[in-house]
Amino acid sequence: MHVPAFSCEYSFDELSIRLFDRWETGLLLYGHAELTSAGAGYEDEFYVSAVRLDGGARLARPNSSGSADSFELELFRRIAAVIEDERTQAGRYAAELFANELEQSREADSDQTHRIERERDLILLA
Repeated sequence: MHVPAFSCEYSFDELSIRLFDRWETGLLLYGHAELTSAGAGYEDEFYVSAVRLDGGARLARPNSSGSADSFELELFRRIAAVIEDERTQAGRYAAELFANELEQSREADSDQTHRIERERDLILLA
């Protein structure tokens, strides 16, 4: 049985990225990142699957068919690197948000499963 990947949205503001081996605070980014579960065996871990900047630009995770030297792909990689790194403030916030949202989702799924089982039992008794 295939379980769909869990994802949630993480909002960021004043996100700085690494340029030339230092944190560049002259370039601050604002937007939202989609945090997606890493898959079977790694459900509690996430990766950034997409980024939407506040100006409207949408950056997608690079795949093998993308151009490796594209500015948008490199910008995505640098933003994702900050958000996926728990050593950064943004990474810690993202990890905390993902863990909380995933736990709430699991609780909701558990409640729904319990309700379905209870309704099935009532139908059988009728």
